[in-house]
Amino acid sequence: MSEQTPLITLNKLTVQRNGRTLVRELTFHLNLGECWAVIGPTGSGKTTFLQALAGQFHAGAATLSRRAPTEFVSFKEESSRFSYSGYFYQQRYQATMSDSPERSDPAYNSIPTLRSFLQLDNDPASLALVDRLGLTPILDRAFIKLSNGQTRKARIGKALLRHPSVLLLDNPFVGLDVTFRAELTAWLSELTNYGLTLVLVTEPDDIPAFTTHVAELKDGGIRWKGAKNSYHPHPPVWPEIEVPILKTISQDPDFEEAFRLSNVTVRYGNTVILNGINWAVQAGERWALFGPNGAGKSVLLSLLYGDHPQAYANDVSVFGHRRGKSGESIWDVKRRIGFVSPELHLYFPQGLSARQVALTGLTDTLTPPNRVSPEIDADLGNLLTYFGLIHLINCPFGTLSAGEQRLILLVRAFLKNAPVLLLDEPFQAIDSFHSQLARKLIDSFTNKTILFVTHNQRELPESIAKIFII
Repeated sequence: MSEQTPLITLNKLTVQRNGRTLVRELTFHLNLGECWAVIGPTGSGKTTFLQALAGQFHAGAATLSRRAPTEFVSFKEESSRFSYSGYFYQQRYQATMSDSPERSDPAYNSIPTLRSFLQLDNDPASLALVDRLGLTPILDRAFIKLSNGQTRKARIGKALLRHPSVLLLDNPFVGLDVTFRAELTAWLSELTNYGLTLVLVTEPDDIPAFTTHVAELKDGGIRWKGAKNSYHPHPPVWPEIEVPILKTISQDPDFEEAFRLSNVTVRYGNTVILNGINWAVQAGERWALFGPNGAGKSVLLSLLYGDHPQAYANDVSVFGHRRGKSGESIWDVKRRIGFVSPELHLYFPQGLSARQVALTGLTDTLTPPNRVSPEIDADLGNLLTYFGLIHLINCPFGTLSAGEQRLILLVRAFLKNAPVLLLDEPFQAIDSFHSQLARKLIDSFTNKTILFVTHNQRELPESIAKIFII
């Protein structure tokens, strides 16, 4: 029996960007019907490996050979169809609030709907695929108004609508609720039975049962590869790292009640996102916020953080003051809050350095300050050292891995030592070791009010004591 010809072949591929070697001497063969799980620590080159398989780097035929239609799904869509660089973050809440905008609205032609993003036609098979993803009810919603989980579903659906032979998925389960995570796992298993060849980045403890092979990356190279039943993960040995104490003086809470929502309802046209929400958070309390994809968790946080205009049409009190009634500005709110979210991540300018991105937390914008105090400089260095990122301080944000970027944004949220932290799925694309470091740091903060959004209870810091389910 003749040996089959690989669908994709990498032969000693090295990728460098801005003087950094992202992957080195990669040799890999992807054969028909295989399903690979790609694992490794944050910054090990997993996303770059998938990009290489997708043909996103210039390489000669002797280095890269691809013989099958291939689709790559990353955490961030940047294409001729849609680019976050064409929008600003608050626009997801402020522009075209109706799901069916008037054509006289200048935003009508600039913001694609989900239907437009998918380039969906009336083919029954395509409609059935979209329906199975649970996207049918929101097809006419503006793409930038989708939740993080809905957006990830949309990207996977868009790739499958092109009927690829090879599907490359970068952390496909991140940001998905438990129900859809199980559905997607079962569906991908079914598709592999019908001949789809699959490569997905995942965590070592989340390798799907249908996986046939494992590739473990470390420091830009393949540390181990082979059949899944031959893979024996090594128990993690995590070094003891002392938690840094911030030199910047903590802002003492000047409020007894951090937030109060009274019968809060948010609508986009005829679509109700939040319906009659009542919730009060006292100073110093630490809450976990749970709910399925599309339940409105990020919208709720946007009301508290000052980004959503419908806060003024509702009874929303922040730091003891009713929004829109006290004369308190949006900047008075933001200066007391450290904030991170998957949505905010998408809009960051890729050309800023890691240092500049972290420092934007001091201005509560996407622009760094002109000067910072010696205390801030020291805290930034200590936080980056704690997370093992100090060597990246001057690297362009866009050249970092997704996990490295998320860690930089966590540092951004912590840097000003604010009395309140709003952490919306803060550990997405971050490995177990760095997530544990972040949990220890969060638990070390005293007198802070914390809201922590996640789909995974294992991510919660020990100090989170209360739960709100939306």
